[in-house]
Amino acid sequence: MIGLVGEKGSGKETFGNFLMEIAKDEMIVRIHFSDILKETLELWNIPQTRKNLQDLAVLFVKFFNKDALSYATFERAKKLNADLVILDGVRWKSDVTLVRQFPNNLLIYITADVKKRFDRLKKRNSKVGEGSMSFKQFLKEEKAKNELLIPKIGARADIKLENNGSLDKFKKKIKEVYSTLQL
Repeated sequence: MIGLVGEKGSGKETFGNFLMEIAKDEMIVRIHFSDILKETLELWNIPQTRKNLQDLAVLFVKFFNKDALSYATFERAKKLNADLVILDGVRWKSDVTLVRQFPNNLLIYITADVKKRFDRLKKRNSKVGEGSMSFKQFLKEEKAKNELLIPKIGARADIKLENNGSLDKFKKKIKEVYSTLQL
């Protein structure tokens, strides 16, 4: 079980994609903590903007239980038959608890400079409105309730990967992490 924590645009998705590429003989499944949120918004025909995802996560915590999203993700993860499960998007203390409940777990913090992350987000434009987002809006979203704990959780991660260099340098770091895994 690998839990990925990192600010938006830091390289979590790239980490997962490349790990699955180099470990193609292994059964790897990736779950995003946001999957349940995305499915909910889709069911309600609400755009999957970053703000809507953040607001929905906060509502789950406020109205149901602070661990509701973590619990639902845990239930999905424990049903999987895989050599490796990547839980992408650790953001809450309960997410860390979830990761730590699995044997052979690893928490990885992926981070990068704020300007670099902003540029990556605009370029990839994977969520509604990201391509046209201003730097000011990006910084405002960094202060959303479900983003605030990321650096604190990251400080307690087993591994910290800084992703400020080239893609090749980041892939080299991912290979180093993979070489330490006991699959």
